[in-house]
Amino acid sequence: MTVDTYHAEPDVTFGATLIDRLAVALMKEEIIYSHWKSNINLTKTSTLEVDLDLFVDRTSMPQALIILSQLGFKAAVARWGADSPGISHHYGLDEDSGQLIHVHLFSRMLTGESYVKSHLFPFEAMVLENVYYSGALRVTSKQAELVLFTLRAFIKYGSLFDLLSLRRRSESLREEVRWLQDGGNLGEALSLLRQHCPVIEEALFLTCIETLDSDKALIKRIILARQVRRRLKIYTRHSLLGRQLAYGQLCLAELRRRLGKKRKNKALQSGGAVIAIVGAEATGKSTLVAETGCWLAKTFAVRTLHAGKPPATLLTSPVRMLLPLLRRELPAFRTNNLEGHITSSHSPPRHQKEKGMASLVFAMRAVILAWERRQLLIHAGRAAANGELVICDRYPSDTVGVMDSPRLRHLLGQRGVVPDLYNRLANFEQRLYRQIPPPDVALRLNVNIETAQRRTRERIKADKETDAYIASRHRQSPEWEKLGTKHVYDIDTDQSLAETIRCVKKAIWDSL
Repeated sequence: MTVDTYHAEPDVTFGATLIDRLAVALMKEEIIYSHWKSNINLTKTSTLEVDLDLFVDRTSMPQALIILSQLGFKAAVARWGADSPGISHHYGLDEDSGQLIHVHLFSRMLTGESYVKSHLFPFEAMVLENVYYSGALRVTSKQAELVLFTLRAFIKYGSLFDLLSLRRRSESLREEVRWLQDGGNLGEALSLLRQHCPVIEEALFLTCIETLDSDKALIKRIILARQVRRRLKIYTRHSLLGRQLAYGQLCLAELRRRLGKKRKNKALQSGGAVIAIVGAEATGKSTLVAETGCWLAKTFAVRTLHAGKPPATLLTSPVRMLLPLLRRELPAFRTNNLEGHITSSHSPPRHQKEKGMASLVFAMRAVILAWERRQLLIHAGRAAANGELVICDRYPSDTVGVMDSPRLRHLLGQRGVVPDLYNRLANFEQRLYRQIPPPDVALRLNVNIETAQRRTRERIKADKETDAYIASRHRQSPEWEKLGTKHVYDIDTDQSLAETIRCVKKAIWDSL
């Protein structure tokens, strides 16, 4: 288990975004590549807000992958459905902004329909040799991109699936075709068309551009699309049956996504992970779980869960139904009261000083809680094994008596039915906790007690915890440890929320 402390430090590359550093590294290593489509977006918004579509020459691909790895990029794959050979996805963390940067890496000119890469074009030389620089980023020229953009647009107009979205995109297509012609040389574009795609006549190509740049009826575009697709048939990737199978696979993947609560279909190639965010009261666990979940869920399959308050299982639901009655009749043995009176992991909880059924009621509740946590976290491990990132608010440790961990210590030197039953329940509880798999990553949140107490007093909620309760929880917090956890990071949450989130994102991303 590795333990690191994360706190804010000055970045020696402050001001240089991850994309800037990537572009400079590609230039220094003389990588043969170009940003080959949707270049208009590079001029409209910050590069941090767009995906990068980089076409890389095969001879440069090994070195390009090394550069991406050195900059912290991680490969991702589709959880369901097939990935296209020659296309890969890589994500990197821009530490200053906290955004994940998506690099869409191509080694083959696979393009066409939006949902299925339907055509393989022999345009590698065209996009790699006709380039200019936007900052340090190597970009395909407007003339070469105009050829690709026009052909791609009319391939889409010949796809029923794409027509549903293209009806709403006429204005953006018009804007892009005008941008590509502005300052460009249409004669040079026609020359590139003759050289690299002779199956498309110049007259047909010019008609396509004119149609995109006008308000021509949709039916006109569909008719042109049939002509274009017929001429580009030699570049199609699938047979008719293969295309139907590809769309069937796509629909099946979408169905599975919707059944899975619409989680994203992307997963890291290195696999999923269980990420535990642990710490005492008022260290910011809930806030950081929510922030982390939203951040990662924009790209990857993510689920969040609360290991401190697991849901009832089929086995424990009947007992759960009796809890309101027990709490009313035995208020001293509510979970909060029992857990809150522990002063350290080495002193006995108050219930052990009591006699009779009261101690057994608490022991049974502790065993039920252990069972529910075990079931919840076993399911979390299975989700991670299937590529999901699971963010856990709280997580059991190995230390008896600390928060969210085994509660029962054996009654030594006592004889009788009640002590015997209690000790059996203690054995069972500890066995259940031992069966809980360790998380892949644990973030231990630390804050001084005074700050935690002030945050609690400032909360807008009923039944706020007392200062004594907060102090008790904090005495337990540093003892969190789970054997087998691969990465443990100590996060100081006394710093600003923005800096804390930055540290949390970096710690998680470094460990995935």
